[in-house]
Amino acid sequence: SALWFRNSRKVDRSCFRLVATSLWTMKLLLLALCIAGALAQTPIRCESPATWEGRLLETNPARQFQRFARVSYDANNERFVINEEVIEGESREFYEEILLHNEKIGFRIDARTRQCSKFPLNEPFRKIQIPANATFYTSAYIGSSSVPGASCQVNIWAGDTERGRYSGSWTEVGCVPVTDAYVSATSGYTHWQFYDITLGIRDPNVFIPPSSCPQI
Repeated sequence: SALWFRNSRKVDRSCFRLVATSLWTMKLLLLALCIAGALAQTPIRCESPATWEGRLLETNPARQFQRFARVSYDANNERFVINEEVIEGESREFYEEILLHNEKIGFRIDARTRQCSKFPLNEPFRKIQIPANATFYTSAYIGSSSVPGASCQVNIWAGDTERGRYSGSWTEVGCVPVTDAYVSATSGYTHWQFYDITLGIRDPNVFIPPSSCPQI
């Protein structure tokens, strides 16, 4: 009976070690699954489309500035075309701007008189994309997720950049820009909001200044 008792204790200890090892393995597996789940839920910084056309609403409360515009955006060649209605204080003006950052030249055409002026363009091209050092904050729905077809999921990113404090939102599908905003010591708070974006440029000639403009 003593031999049986010693053998049974050996079996009990073996079973205990087996159960303990199994529990530890399960804990590690659960931890790995939790980490993988958390990583899967955190969006990865996406690349916004390099060329698109759409509408823009820009506001700067400190300057009492507001701009409604149709935009053609080409990040590959660092250029914009902005057909805009500018409201600054009590004044309201209509312009077309062609901004050629690679050439460091801009053109402004008065929509009423069609007079064209040329000006140096020294500021860097503003890429409409998530900054490299931005931090993911949260996901949200624009509209209502409880009504079919009445919402769009966006991811919100923020951080500090050379332009100032940044925040922006981008669609979960396609990485299309929705909002883009900066706070800087020089210009204050500038907010861009985008609508009706279509990918690509329908007519590349929109970036060519009209013949009434001074030569590049």
